[in-house]
Amino acid sequence: MTSAHLATVTHPPRVFGYLLAILILTQLESTGSYISGWMVVLLLYPQMLNRLLLRIGRRDVTRLVMSVDAIVTGLLISLADFNFEAGAVLVSVLSVSIIIIGGLSLWVLLVPVCAVGMLLGTMLHPAGFVGNSSFYFICFFSLVAYLCFVGVLVYQETHRLNMEQKHLQTIQNRLEKFRALVTPFVSPEFISSEGGLAGYTRKQLTVLFVDLEGFTRLMDTADEFLVAGMLNRYFEVMTEVATEYGGTINKFMGDGVMVFFGDAGSKGVVMDAKAGVEATLEMRARFELLSGQWQGAGGAPLYLRMGIHTGYCLLGNFGCAARRDYTALGSVVNLASRLEGLARRGEILISADTRRLVAPFIDCTNRGRMAVKGFSTPISTFSVDGLSGNTDDFPEVRLLS
Repeated sequence: MTSAHLATVTHPPRVFGYLLAILILTQLESTGSYISGWMVVLLLYPQMLNRLLLRIGRRDVTRLVMSVDAIVTGLLISLADFNFEAGAVLVSVLSVSIIIIGGLSLWVLLVPVCAVGMLLGTMLHPAGFVGNSSFYFICFFSLVAYLCFVGVLVYQETHRLNMEQKHLQTIQNRLEKFRALVTPFVSPEFISSEGGLAGYTRKQLTVLFVDLEGFTRLMDTADEFLVAGMLNRYFEVMTEVATEYGGTINKFMGDGVMVFFGDAGSKGVVMDAKAGVEATLEMRARFELLSGQWQGAGGAPLYLRMGIHTGYCLLGNFGCAARRDYTALGSVVNLASRLEGLARRGEILISADTRRLVAPFIDCTNRGRMAVKGFSTPISTFSVDGLSGNTDDFPEVRLLS
């Protein structure tokens, strides 16, 4: 326990305890200057000790401070001529304070220290101090008063801790709700990274881009709130499918979605590519149902375009201190985005690298070599027709590109 914390915790009961000790001293029959001097010391000591503890700050001086209290208590017991009632009260007050602050082990350690204080008192104090007629009542009253005072402090501290616990539970519940919202869009590797600042890694990913054709025109003609509801439903469907197939929703961009496979829970580059292409087929099938509902409600027709490419990407947290995004970067991401832009309405356009990996599972039509912005040579492309019926696992191969 630091000195500053010790000062905060022990100051109120210490002040109250020494005030009760002063009250007991007032009941001694001899109230000369010696007793008066002790009263002044007991009045000033807690205040001076508290200031000293606050100045010391972070150092742990619990044993030293409680040792001083034990010596003072021993001196007071001898000052009362070892009266049983007064001694019982003073020892009880000291014991309660020690056990609350340092536990039973500290109490066992400081009992001999209190005895040292008694021994010193026999050498320092003049003899003959005895209590008057109300001495025993005041001793009993002091003990009850101190126990009640400490009980009130313990109750207040317990109440404060309960309120803090409820507040922390409320925060935890909100964080759990927030976690449930963002988990589908964030890689578990990012969540488990220390502070979300994990280093960069190079991985083979299958990157998927999905875009809505006709959505911009719809925004200009339809009710904005209706369109917002449609867009949210579309994102919900895309997220459900991506999650079912083990993909990571990386970001929403306007009406577009970026998903990658192979980061969290990768099953190998072949099976990741297979999962990515199968996910696009499922997305297209579910979107056709969704689009039919929109058109049935009088909405304009909308179409999906999808592009997929597989290769090595740089994964990590990019941004600044104020905001970081966990994402994938590289030419693989750029090509997947370009393929989505080149796809026809309702088409899933994949690269030759992805086609090579999923050939045993997926039927495709060769779309030939296309000029792609940002790439010096034409890119071989394939249009996905559907599943080939072969669901057996395929030996993992390495990409040539």
